[in-house]
Amino acid sequence: MSEKTFLKPDFIGIGPPKTGTTWIYKNLSQHQQISMPPDKEIRYFYEKHFVGELGLLKLLLSDHWHVRGRRAFHKNRLRAHFKSLLGCRLDVHDLRWDLKYLFGNRSFSWYASLFNENCVTGDISAKYCELPEEWIRKIKHHFPRLKVLITLRDPVEREWSRAKMNLSKKPNRPLSAVKKHEFLTQFNDPPQKTSNDYKTVIESWSRYFPSEQILVLFYDELVEDPHGYFLKICRFLSIKDPDEEAKAKLEEYVFKGVKGAIPGEFRDILFEMHQENILKLIRYYPDSDYPKRWLAKHQVHEKPVD
Repeated sequence: MSEKTFLKPDFIGIGPPKTGTTWIYKNLSQHQQISMPPDKEIRYFYEKHFVGELGLLKLLLSDHWHVRGRRAFHKNRLRAHFKSLLGCRLDVHDLRWDLKYLFGNRSFSWYASLFNENCVTGDISAKYCELPEEWIRKIKHHFPRLKVLITLRDPVEREWSRAKMNLSKKPNRPLSAVKKHEFLTQFNDPPQKTSNDYKTVIESWSRYFPSEQILVLFYDELVEDPHGYFLKICRFLSIKDPDEEAKAKLEEYVFKGVKGAIPGEFRDILFEMHQENILKLIRYYPDSDYPKRWLAKHQVHEKPVD
């Protein structure tokens, strides 16, 4: 393994998805001491392990969801640069970043170079929670000072939110048109089983990163007290508390999920799937009320035994 280490980024957010990571990205982007990259989810480590080397031909032709997302990002950014050029407002610094992001040799050095050297900066890629330990070890080796944000949410609610989002992507498709088997396929997605085993995710990262470099947050905290939630992040990253203008924006929604309460049948299915993961987290964090609340809430909805 190469001995080269890097100072940037300062932190990564590893998700899982649908746990408030977009809210964190937006509000950190507005902080005066923070410089976030234009792409919220760079997913470099995910790409290296799950997708492989991403040359230009693969970027153009692959149907992998991650690569499709890269293509869409580059297309939108280049279109914006073209419009800026026509209006004589081209931001050369942004253009250089995008060209490096698109054409650069995707190495650890390339990844580190995507981040501003003069500010606190980070990569919030929610799929990093799926990385195996071999990659966590590599990350710690090359980025020894890196801080890690882990954001948790009731796995029943998280899975319902994720499934609704994925199955409603087709334009004008109402949730009522989605078939039961499509939801079940989403619920049984293997990577999500990894993501929802929160105790194992925390333990895996804690084997390589010391406790002072890891912050575990609960989505419930964000909903109940966004100011207090963000202050925890600021203290963890050793940055100033937000100014008054930034504080006002902490109450704003960033990414509204698809509307639709979870049907009782799906709640029962998801609780049966994830009850043990909730129990493991309760035993791991006996002083935290949030996992206990998740358990109690879903136990109330359980069907009585005949």
